Parts: sequence; C-alpha cells; structure tokens
Amino acid sequence: MLINPLPAPHVLIIDDDPDISSVLASALDAVGCKVSVESRSENAETACRKANPDMILVDMMMPGRTGIDLIGPLHDIAPDAIICITTGMGDPALLQRSLKSGAWNVLCKPYSLTELTELIDLALRLSQSLREEAGAGVVESQIEQEFMGDHRPTPADLARLIAVAAGAGISSDVAYRKLPLLASELLDNAFEHGVHQDPNRKYGVKLNVDNNDVEMTIWDSGDSFDGRTVIRQQAYAVPKGKLSGLQLASALADEIKFDKNPNSVTLIWHDSRAKSDEGKH
Repeated sequence: MLINPLPAPHVLIIDDDPDISSVLASALDAVGCKVSVESRSENAETACRKANPDMILVDMMMPGRTGIDLIGPLHDIAPDAIICITTGMGDPALLQRSLKSGAWNVLCKPYSLTELTELIDLALRLSQSLREEAGAGVVESQIEQEFMGDHRPTPADLARLIAVAAGAGISSDVAYRKLPLLASELLDNAFEHGVHQDPNRKYGVKLNVDNNDVEMTIWDSGDSFDGRTVIRQQAYAVPKGKLSGLQLASALADEIKFDKNPNSVTLIWHDSRAKSDEGKH
C-alpha cells in the first residue's frame, strides 16, 4: 500500500497495449489508486481533461505520437500532474531526452510493484506540494530546513522550497519540476539510507538563490558514501525500474558536488533566472 497519508491519487495510463494497461491498472488499484486508461495517443488530451490526474504514466512508443510528444500537451492541461514515461528500451540517450523534455521520471521495464508504489508515493507528494505552494508569495532568496531522523519528508517541506525558488524569480522548469523532484528523491535517500530513520540523527536541505545561480544542498549525519562512484556505476548499468535520485540529478542539474562531514550532495543550476517570455506554471 501507499505510504503517504494523503487522498488516493488518480493515475492516468496512456498505453496502446491493452495487456500492459490491464496489468498496470490492476497493480495500481491494489495499492489504493484510482485509475483511468486511454489506449489511443490521439485521445490523450481528452482523457487528461476528463481524469484531472495526479499522475500520468505514458508509454514511450505508441502509434501516432510518442510519449515524449505528449509531455508538453499533457502538462499544459494538467500542470500539477506528475508525468512519467514507461518504456522497454534502456537507451540512455532516450532516457535523457525524456527528462529534458519535461518527464519527471522514467519507469524502465521490467519494474517491480515496489518500485511502482514508490513512484506513486513520490508523485502524490510532489503533486500535493505543487498545490500547497500556489499563491505562497514568498520573497526570500534562501531557506534552510533541518529534520530529525524520524521525520519523513512531507509535501509541506517541498512546498516551502518551491515557494522560495519561485519567489526568487528562477525559471519555472527549475522551480516547479527539477528542484522539487530532486529535493524529494534526495531527501528520501537521506531519510531512508543516510540517517536510517534514526531519531538521534539529523538531515536537512539548504536552498540559496544568488544572482542567476541556484544551489541546493541535501545533507545528513549518517555514514559516508561515495556519490561520484555511484554515478559512474549507474551510467554503465542497464536501466530498470524507476531512475534513482542520483541518475535524475545527473540529467537535470547543471553541476553536482559531493562533500563529507556531514555527507552532502549539492546541485547547482546556472543562469536560471526566468526569461521574460517563459510560460507560467
């Protein structure tokens, strides 16, 4: 079942293979999701308007339009929905293209029910955080949040980060997608694997917007790890399941730095101020 104590998420599946859609819908129903299914890419926008989903799982390869082709139109209709590509192809270039085109994650076949559930939990938290941030009107250019080790990251935690990023005038793609997605993934890593949910340990996040650069540091007081080696190993591994936080960071951040004492990963986006002609979230 899902971890988050939030309303059951509505998931829209867009896939031309009825067997895959049926199995996926049954799995999502079993973990407490409301599910809608659309098999034709030309009907994707209509299905999205009708469903008003929290999350969209769209197959990469379909007749008519690909999953990448659909990301933009679906985002325009449901800007708070978390859009993820599903694919049986492990081509790194294709995965990178999906993320650069606006996907929040890529679910590579084969994947387990556990991985699917983790992705739904993440999507629900992100979708809720986007809704909570709306209209916050924060004008600060930095924020620090520190948590005890038994505090699971919440939508409100992410919403504060989004509010600061958006209020500082950085691009909507960084403020509303890249930053909250990576914050959520890496805070989860710190909670689960850094401090191991130990109430005697701490973890946290620091966000700073300085001129045109955005810098976000996730840290924890747990045992050290070699992030650079992990990234190198993942670069040569065949992708399966959902992409990890560090895989996403490699694709979505301009620069990554690691440090120790405490363990930390810093993500940097350069020249991230919103352009005057950029679309609103």
